[in-house]
Amino acid sequence: MLIFDGHCDTLSRINNPEDLIKNGFHWDLERAGRYGTYIQVLASFADDDLRARPEVVMASQLEKAIAFEDAYPDRLRLIRSASDLKAATMGGVYCILGAEGAEIFKGSLKELERWFQKGLRVVTLCWNYDNEVCDSVAGQRTHHGLSPFGLKVVKRMQELGMVIDLSHASDETFEDVLSCVNSPVAATHSNCRAICANPRNLTDAQIIQIARTGGVVGINFYGYFLTNTGKAQIKDIIIHIEHIAGLVGTGHIGLGCDFDGANPMPGGIMGVENLYLVLEALGKANYTDQDIRMIAGGNFMRLFTQVLK
Repeated sequence: MLIFDGHCDTLSRINNPEDLIKNGFHWDLERAGRYGTYIQVLASFADDDLRARPEVVMASQLEKAIAFEDAYPDRLRLIRSASDLKAATMGGVYCILGAEGAEIFKGSLKELERWFQKGLRVVTLCWNYDNEVCDSVAGQRTHHGLSPFGLKVVKRMQELGMVIDLSHASDETFEDVLSCVNSPVAATHSNCRAICANPRNLTDAQIIQIARTGGVVGINFYGYFLTNTGKAQIKDIIIHIEHIAGLVGTGHIGLGCDFDGANPMPGGIMGVENLYLVLEALGKANYTDQDIRMIAGGNFMRLFTQVLK
């Protein structure tokens, strides 16, 4: 079965590129490789204690993945195009470079284009802070949505073929982006606000809007995005999936596990090695094999194939 996970923060945890092979964190190539074909969005981001120069921190993390591919092309292949995605069905572990925060562009479209040339294909427009592009749900409403520069970024990303990720975006940013896109968008690691009232989660109206673009919501395994108490089990993941399925069907649901970026995880999920338990739970909840395949990877595969040039 194809697994396609829309968000993982392992690049922020490792010290050396070789640590991607095997580590003590949530995700590594050895464990992901047990699933046959595994496509992972590897996101870069600067945590709270690294916010002085977030663009430098994120650039360093992305360079680790690029250096690893150069050194070990038989262990990891970076996806840059729709044709690369087609080749990824042959088995193995593949990764797509992401940036969790448009700070990496340093307020410049030329820098956006430079990172596109280096392989960046997914951009979460913001993390927990407002930036030059937009406001975060946890920010100060600096722009009341997208900034004028942010509008240019969204337009250029669509022209180049980059996936716009609305996880972490403020509700105003969300509306501004949806008013100006003509390609599918994603919320790569967000859940349902109707189930868990955390503002990082999506409203029902937002889920419907994402689906109308042809987009996908990646279910986040973070306990505090699954339940209001933060204490979660695998059944809570299924509850969020069922809520989205009731709104827009199973064709707009994916995995956005947030491995190495979220703690606590639900009971029984120690890392990527336990991901199969979620798929088994879907089967026990009477989801069809086709539905499970689409949630596990097919829906994100469709979105990325459509967006990537």
